[in-house]
Amino acid sequence: MAQTAPDPGGKEASPSQADEKAKGAFDAGRITVTVTASATQTPTAGTLEEASYRARNLVKTADALNLMPGVTLQRIGNRNERGVFVRGFDFRQVPLYMDGIPIYVPCDGYVDLDRFLTLDVSEIQVAKGFTSPLFGPNALGGAINIISKAPTKKLNLDLGTGYASGRQVNGFVNAGTRFRAFWLQGGFAWLGSDTFPLSRNFQTNPLQPGFERRNAYQTDSKGRIRFAWTPNSRDQYTFTYAKQNGEKGNPPYAGTDPAVRVRYWQWPRWDKESVYFIGNKSMGEGSYLRVRLYYDKFDNLIRAYDNANYNSQNLGSSFNSPYDDGTYGTTTEYGVKAGERQDIRFSFYFKDDTHREGNLGEPVRTFRDQTYSFGFQDTLRLASRTSALLGFSADRLDTRNAQNFVSGQVTPFPLARVWSYNPQAGIFHALTDSSKLHFTFARKSRLPTVKDRYSYRMGQAIPNPNLMPERSDNYEAGYTRLFGTRTFVEATLFRSNISASTQRFYLQPNLYQLRNLGEARYLGGEAGLRTSLTNALQLTANYTYLSRRNQTMPAVILLDTPRHKTYATLTYRIHPRVTVLADHTYEGGRWNQNDAGRVSRAPSFAAAGFGGSVRFFRDAELQAGVNNLFDRNYFLAQGYPETGRNAYVNLRYRF
Repeated sequence: MAQTAPDPGGKEASPSQADEKAKGAFDAGRITVTVTASATQTPTAGTLEEASYRARNLVKTADALNLMPGVTLQRIGNRNERGVFVRGFDFRQVPLYMDGIPIYVPCDGYVDLDRFLTLDVSEIQVAKGFTSPLFGPNALGGAINIISKAPTKKLNLDLGTGYASGRQVNGFVNAGTRFRAFWLQGGFAWLGSDTFPLSRNFQTNPLQPGFERRNAYQTDSKGRIRFAWTPNSRDQYTFTYAKQNGEKGNPPYAGTDPAVRVRYWQWPRWDKESVYFIGNKSMGEGSYLRVRLYYDKFDNLIRAYDNANYNSQNLGSSFNSPYDDGTYGTTTEYGVKAGERQDIRFSFYFKDDTHREGNLGEPVRTFRDQTYSFGFQDTLRLASRTSALLGFSADRLDTRNAQNFVSGQVTPFPLARVWSYNPQAGIFHALTDSSKLHFTFARKSRLPTVKDRYSYRMGQAIPNPNLMPERSDNYEAGYTRLFGTRTFVEATLFRSNISASTQRFYLQPNLYQLRNLGEARYLGGEAGLRTSLTNALQLTANYTYLSRRNQTMPAVILLDTPRHKTYATLTYRIHPRVTVLADHTYEGGRWNQNDAGRVSRAPSFAAAGFGGSVRFFRDAELQAGVNNLFDRNYFLAQGYPETGRNAYVNLRYRF
């Protein structure tokens, strides 16, 4: 893992193709924050590089993100979805981007990270708290940007296949070619499995009678092709088409609480199709214009059945629910170098979301939102070792259509139009060439989603079209130091004060309305270490502490994030062609609320893994390993056990 290196602040304000060629990442897909003083290149975001998650066989984006400090996994058990928390903010509050293009689902702002494979990904950016206004709206607690691959030479070829426990098979092909005036990149990745193994320490029960998880199948595939025209070293125009298809089962509740209503769900469609253009044009010395245009379509179908045989839909709780969502929009960014000490960037963001829903046999209801954001970012070198960064954004939500369905009739909902304003500032100072400090403040907001404002949530909620944006004031102080050439340490303290957060207000038992009632405080710290103990032995470790408190109702526990999380990896190169790796994860202090509303503390757990790789000749590599080596039985959401001991083997060829 590494930190992002912000733009060097030299003569070219636009991102350089040289960096793209060096790393094999699609550089135009990055969103960067410039700190102009060359001695104070303190990052405002972390970068997870491909080598980190490939070495650990992490083929799903959620697992890859879990390597980073401040990031913890979220299991939404009753939907068989996974997301992440970033310093306590969930996936509605930390938007997901692909090459700078927003890809979260319009209806609720969520996206299932398990549907996104890492097999065609070059790196992942994670911004926490202090998030550039150039990202756009809704970055209440940060933003995540997945960056795809780009070719580095006349012919790049990367292909592989693998097999894992649960009869899981995966494979990928990434190929590209680069010439002086253009390049072409294409790829295809897939993963399929029948189930996943449970720990032998799991106590079987009538809902889960064996050690192969019921209804836990999945099939995911994705293809992407991109053409780029590069008329000179500073200009680039790319056209991308991507299509992914998903299908999954929904493992039923496997706990012992008799109050939980068991769901028998399957998702025969989780499909997504995207087309986007990214153009970067230099406009004289030290200035550039970057434009992103995109169209994204999401097609989803949930089938709810009567029983564990998934063969009838006669009960009132059974249904077929299709989603048909479409999004188009643009982000335009202009940057200019104002003298030797100042970089200024402006951005305009527009997104048009349409969500259609309606169980089969019902009329289709349509919801349409338009979102605008105007951003400004100014970076100023105050002294040879000190820089300041100022930013501001103004975000607007404009609801164009919202339809209600009551007593067999479709009627209009009241429409929403709200603004939010987000200032931020940071100071970056180099104590020496190898040690740096930064202090940042960012006020961020999240505009309410269609589901927040208009959903009845299967009869459990009353819509609230008048919901206002959530707000957070994010403070951060950080220190980094390089000791010699072998050891890098970093430490960060952070605090977020959240106001007007969306919480349930119960009108009567089992009936609530979402309202802007909540105030909360998130407080914590992160520490990281990367060191070469010898030329052949490397250690990477990080620790996260997080305390979340509901200020409005202190007796109400904030859920689903651990108080403590540690991760460590030890890598040993036995031979130039042979490497072994051992890693360890510990998590403690997580509270859950199960599907019946019962709150309980999840047991702490530790999981270890071991693996290795052998390079047979220059371009071929064999990898094998075991995760959850000691077969620990644990869960992130009560009643939904995680994977027990599991093994994998992969073969990869690169040219």
